Amino acid sequence: MMKTITKFAMTIGTIIVFTVGNAHAASELRLSTTGGETTTVSFEELTKLPDTEFYTSTPWTDGVQKFRGVDFDVLLDTYGITADTVRVSALNDYSVMIPASVLRDDNAILVYLQNDAEMSVRDKGPFWVVFPYDSDVRFQTDTYWSYSVWQVKSIDGQN
Repeated sequence: MMKTITKFAMTIGTIIVFTVGNAHAASELRLSTTGGETTTVSFEELTKLPDTEFYTSTPWTDGVQKFRGVDFDVLLDTYGITADTVRVSALNDYSVMIPASVLRDDNAILVYLQNDAEMSVRDKGPFWVVFPYDSDVRFQTDTYWSYSVWQVKSIDGQN
């Protein structure tokens, strides 16, 4: 009986360590500059940058949501990403090439809080590219929806 309890406790401990370790890794963002330099930025570092927030509905959520994150002008300038096009990649390896001008000019933010709460991977986190969809019908198109990468793991400015 004691051997079974010990084995069970070790299994639970392993699951907890694995889950916590993966959660921490998922809360980091890899950024690659146009020159090929790569930087890993933590959730905490991103939240120290000037933030932007807006309210909008999305095709993936119910009703209007509050989103807070880093404006792409700030993000790209802070980390020296000067490419005309960037590749945004998700944890599931979905990726899309997005013109930097779209991210900069169309008020996209790299969201890290939804309704004032951190987003789990299950809830499209820890980072999500969001546009103010309700502010302009052109944001309500397949093109912009394809740019709306969730579970973002990296932004690559190498072309």
